[in-house]
Amino acid sequence: MLSLSPTQPSQTWPTTRLEKLGLTFPVMVAPMVGLTHCAFRQLLRLYTPAGLNPLLFTEMLSTRRIPYERLDKVDELRTAVGETHFVPQLLGNEETYIAQSIRKLLPLSPWGFDINMGCPAKQTLKHNWGVRLLGDADYAARVVEMTKKHSPLPVSVKMRCGQDKADPEFLDAFTAKLEAAGADWLTVHARTQAQKHKGDANWGMISDLAPRRNIPLVVNGDIQTAADAVSILQTLNVDGVMIGRAATARPWIIWQIAEDLGYRDAPLAFAGMKAPRTPLEEGLAFLQAMIHLIDFLTLYIDAEEKQLRRFRFHVINAHKWLFFGHAYYSRCMKAKSLAEAREMTVASLELGSFTMSSRITLF
Repeated sequence: MLSLSPTQPSQTWPTTRLEKLGLTFPVMVAPMVGLTHCAFRQLLRLYTPAGLNPLLFTEMLSTRRIPYERLDKVDELRTAVGETHFVPQLLGNEETYIAQSIRKLLPLSPWGFDINMGCPAKQTLKHNWGVRLLGDADYAARVVEMTKKHSPLPVSVKMRCGQDKADPEFLDAFTAKLEAAGADWLTVHARTQAQKHKGDANWGMISDLAPRRNIPLVVNGDIQTAADAVSILQTLNVDGVMIGRAATARPWIIWQIAEDLGYRDAPLAFAGMKAPRTPLEEGLAFLQAMIHLIDFLTLYIDAEEKQLRRFRFHVINAHKWLFFGHAYYSRCMKAKSLAEAREMTVASLELGSFTMSSRITLF
């Protein structure tokens, strides 16, 4: 049972296989294209309880591009001063580019590297990247081997549970080859390639698989609430949970999970407070979070046009959890500047007009 008794110190967590890698908190936030840039990672850290260091992943990074890009000029590669526990996600299958990309990124002091074997986008499939690697286990294993060869840091793989259908035997054989190739841990999005982001995630299949592997297994897919995450951690045979789009609406979800597992420290910025819980509390917290996100975007994204575009894309994904969130979405899409979007958000916060749904149907 993953829970803490009231007498345990707040820094003590139940042991999972992730601890062998130095990770004592079994919750992380997924790589999401256009979303998990430095500004959003800083927003997540703002709401993370003091003393916890969840892994936060970068956007998907093309290994064909990284060697030729400036780390201080490309939004996807930018990090905060002193940022730790972030994981660049690499997209590629060619050793030369993988090696060059790792060498380029090491000065940023990442925690590790992740290999993308789950992206179903057409532009990745044509290069045999992303989820296309699920079609050839030996080929996928070689990608792990070449990444491990050049990385002095832990290497993980994020993958789907299948292509057209979820097949436990396929998943067992495929993950066994990744483990033998040297993967330090695996994250499985419990949907198939065909499902994309739709339909129910098969968390139970990942739970059945975990005892067959000698490396940590993390489950991803349709984890929308703290209750979802805690239930998985307490009832299934997995080593951790990875939260995706729900974190755009609930950047405080790590705080909620930590409280539910018995952790008593609040984030430094919210000392003495409890995480938002009720629909009204979460609705107000969402608007406050969007103000913080705007401020972080001005710090970490150079051009105002790009700042506004990044903010709008975040709202496109996050507003779905708000009751009548389309009204806020519409105002954000009409804002002609980030400053205007900020003023509108402050005004909405003063009205206190939004509440948040616990779960939605994801598409």
